[in-house]
Amino acid sequence: MEKIMGIVLNGGKSSRFKKDKAFASYQGNTLYENALKLMLACVDNTYFVVRDNQPSQQETENIQVITDLELFKGQGPLAGIYSAMNNYAANWYLVLPIDTPLIKPFILKRLISYIDDREDAIVPRINNRIQPLIALYKLDTIGVIEQQLIAGKRSMHQLLDKLSVTYVDFSAEDEKYFININTQEEYQRYIRGKARLD
Repeated sequence: MEKIMGIVLNGGKSSRFKKDKAFASYQGNTLYENALKLMLACVDNTYFVVRDNQPSQQETENIQVITDLELFKGQGPLAGIYSAMNNYAANWYLVLPIDTPLIKPFILKRLISYIDDREDAIVPRINNRIQPLIALYKLDTIGVIEQQLIAGKRSMHQLLDKLSVTYVDFSAEDEKYFININTQEEYQRYIRGKARLD
């Protein structure tokens, strides 16, 4: 069984972005291409969770493209994580959304360094804010995730309340790497260089 499997989440509707942000450009590639490249710098193989009929990445030796399981289709990031876990049993799953384009490999590698099989999840924390979608989850959490989805509790924070979690603190200087792009205004501000962060 593989030690760590990646999960790159691309299933959102991008309603606030007004178009599919997966295809927005950053540093010469799309956001989803950059996320997959970043993930594969840290793990050997990854799932890429997409919406039905969403044109995107072709499968490769290291990237398997999947959609949510029918039972929980369209129920947010938690459904995407659960669907990937159901496809392949790994010890741990490293999760990354496509809309945090400033994230750096050292962030993910630092999280990986905290893996402890006595814990259920490894989650970054910056200025007392947690980032549950840039995190590691153990396979053993799949039953709890399923229960949450069946109960209609899709919140990642509600899930963490039921798990044994190691929180990895990052400095205030690292907060810029965790910026989430949800709107065109944020995209213009952070990606087009109006606020230089690198």
